[in-house]
Amino acid sequence: MKSLFEPLRGTARWRRWFQHLMLACLCGPLLQAQAAMPAQERSSIVASICTDPGSYRGALDRIVQAVVGASSEDAAWGKTLLERLQAVAVICRAQGAPVFKVDHGVVDAATFEPVTEAVDELPMVPTLVLARLLKTSQAEIELFSPDVLIRRAAAQRMSQAYAQINEPLVRLALSKAADPEVIATLELALAKRSLASGSVEVRVEAIRAMGKAPSESTRSLLQKYQEDRPDMSAGERAALTQSLSQIDRALEVGRAASIFFSGLSYAGVLLITALGLSIVFGLLGVINLAHGEFIMIGAYATYVVEKWLQAHAPGWFDAYVFLAIPFAFLVCALIGIVLEMTIIRHLYKRPLETLLATWAVSIALIKLVQILFGSQNVEFITPSFLQGGVQLYPGFFVTWNRVFAIALGLVIFATAYALIRQTRFGLLIRATTQRRDTARALGIPASSIDRLAFGLGSGLAGLAGVVLTQIASVNPSMGTGFVIDAFMVVVLGGAGSLVGTAVSSLILGEVNQLIEPFHGAVAAKVAVLLLIVLIIQRRPQGLFALKTRG
Repeated sequence: MKSLFEPLRGTARWRRWFQHLMLACLCGPLLQAQAAMPAQERSSIVASICTDPGSYRGALDRIVQAVVGASSEDAAWGKTLLERLQAVAVICRAQGAPVFKVDHGVVDAATFEPVTEAVDELPMVPTLVLARLLKTSQAEIELFSPDVLIRRAAAQRMSQAYAQINEPLVRLALSKAADPEVIATLELALAKRSLASGSVEVRVEAIRAMGKAPSESTRSLLQKYQEDRPDMSAGERAALTQSLSQIDRALEVGRAASIFFSGLSYAGVLLITALGLSIVFGLLGVINLAHGEFIMIGAYATYVVEKWLQAHAPGWFDAYVFLAIPFAFLVCALIGIVLEMTIIRHLYKRPLETLLATWAVSIALIKLVQILFGSQNVEFITPSFLQGGVQLYPGFFVTWNRVFAIALGLVIFATAYALIRQTRFGLLIRATTQRRDTARALGIPASSIDRLAFGLGSGLAGLAGVVLTQIASVNPSMGTGFVIDAFMVVVLGGAGSLVGTAVSSLILGEVNQLIEPFHGAVAAKVAVLLLIVLIIQRRPQGLFALKTRG
């Protein structure tokens, strides 16, 4: 972004001298505040905050100058004063100097010396105006923090509160900044503030600078400027038109990228939830209506791991998502094996009875979880590495929990595909699926293979539950909605085809997220169903047909 110090005309040498002169003039008061501040001056600063709301800004500027100055004594005093103000621990006395309320009693606000006489007054409660100014002052101090993340957050605060910032201080921080993000954000803050300048040239330069930092807030600010100044100059109007056009183009690209990423994220969820069903329904031919409940059990297994680590190993708490992956898989796989041994094995080639039996199992599992954990949603604490996200482009923000869902979905798919296509166990599953009688004649234990395959599908459903704890509500009925989407994915991709499951997940995810922002969730679901109907009419076996048990 072009520096606001740079004039519109002049040689490179004059521009450099002009920048240095401006910094010297603007930051002179800051540099003069290097000597230790007398106690009387400190008392007057606190007293002005106590008695004169109109002096808030000036007093806080002096406090910030003390904190960022060279005197460590003044810096400690200024930080303590800001902390005490925010903690509602500054007492303004009718008789005597202001004092701080601390853990061990009351101390003088200027010298930190203990106060022996009784203090009957109550602490000062900051007004809304003072509270906002305190946050801005704290951010101004954090502009000089050694931590780049803290500096970035402080610069964002400056951009949001541009009308309240201490401009000389911000320019000083800008002259010392080395991080490109901090520099761009501070220059944007100064550009926003310069819109109120009395100079047409400065306002035009500010408008152009804002056009190079596209965002919804920047566009709104320029549109308001356009409405408030119908009599603006021709140069301002031309710069405004150009900047708004730049911002609109950038935001359209960001919005398209955001829709595409949302589609990838939703496709990742569909892929994880449908992989297990693809094995159970596609390879074994079992219509498992309890598939959603295995997803739910995986989510509750993650909840158990989270609570156990929180109580017994808090240092490992952030790793609970990774520790829950094998635990949820084993729990769901074991339950699936037991279900296959007791119920499913007697219902092969009887789809209607299988459907009714698994429906009854799903109801029983829901009621069991309600008895053990209750009917309400359970709360999860998001691991620190999955909190927040990053803006890759104006209007395009990527959250880490969604990236985690996509990445884990790809890892699970690759593992399942390698297991089915590259291992002896996968070969036995495919042999049993495609030529069951021949496989038995060759000595393959078909019943054991069925049991293990059903357990594998159930375990994969449990892994879907682990991922969904970070992006969806977890309750005993959560699996009902996901099982419908999973069946649509498997039917469209082709029963038993893992590649078809991945491709159909991507198609349905992108179509859904492409339509939903413009026409709503209901229209998106209708469009997805119509797409499936049209494709199934052309390809009844799905996109990737696979020969299954007859």
